[in-house]
Amino acid sequence: MGRQGRHVRPEIAGQRTVPQVTRPVAQIETPLSHAQPSLRDLLGYLSFLGELSILSFRASFPPANGGLVTSSFLFAGEARQRGKSERTRAQLMDAATGLFARQGFEATSVSDIARLAEVANGTFYTHFAGKDAIAAAVAYGIAQRIIRQLDEAMAGVDDAVDRVSFGARQFIELASRNPDWGGALFHAVWAFPELRTTLYDYPRADLERGVRQGVFTVEINDAVLTVFAGMVMSGLFTRLKDSGATDIGPATAEMQLRMLGVAADRAKEAAWRPLPPLQIRIGD
Repeated sequence: MGRQGRHVRPEIAGQRTVPQVTRPVAQIETPLSHAQPSLRDLLGYLSFLGELSILSFRASFPPANGGLVTSSFLFAGEARQRGKSERTRAQLMDAATGLFARQGFEATSVSDIARLAEVANGTFYTHFAGKDAIAAAVAYGIAQRIIRQLDEAMAGVDDAVDRVSFGARQFIELASRNPDWGGALFHAVWAFPELRTTLYDYPRADLERGVRQGVFTVEINDAVLTVFAGMVMSGLFTRLKDSGATDIGPATAEMQLRMLGVAADRAKEAAWRPLPPLQIRIGD
């Protein structure tokens, strides 16, 4: 995950047609809505995810405080005991997090970030080469924290079915519990191919574990990983748009397990089992 220093260019979807979606993502019929999908089904779902990715560039999450975007002080909370330079950098990252989440990457300017962080534009460029650089730093910072805590929470879990269910559900819950974090991460995953590749490769070890254990019956390749991770991002999208959609995590995990070849009864039991609450820790 340590690739924050690299300059990554976001993909621009400004001239592309946004698909008209009139139903919640969780209710859209997809090629994976039925049991035991084939490779053709998987490729069809990839096409669906492509449409969703276009939509995501234009998606914005309802801002709190009557439309006023505020800084959440998450990165600043970790930097409060550090030097002035690190505190200023964290303050800029918090401002960018809120802006990216609420109005999207393309609609946010360096001046917007500096204004919300209450620093001059020149101070911004002391810490970041540009908007792409701070977006990458924010996204990697959020992803690192979530993934680290998932790894710690699953340290004693060997069963691949349980690991996949736990990881998918907790990722959606952790990322959506703070809409600024979840929204910024969601936008960045689609904007930065490098981040997308890193996150999509994260579950590879658990999926390969499941094949070795004999519980997953599909070949684990890049296409399967893309579909698998895309399901999580679809679940996160739905959860961010509707805070009451608490069933989307278990539903996503159940669909993933069925896609991987797990029997219906076991997939349902693992996906809907009560989970212990996790919180993104600040300051460690």
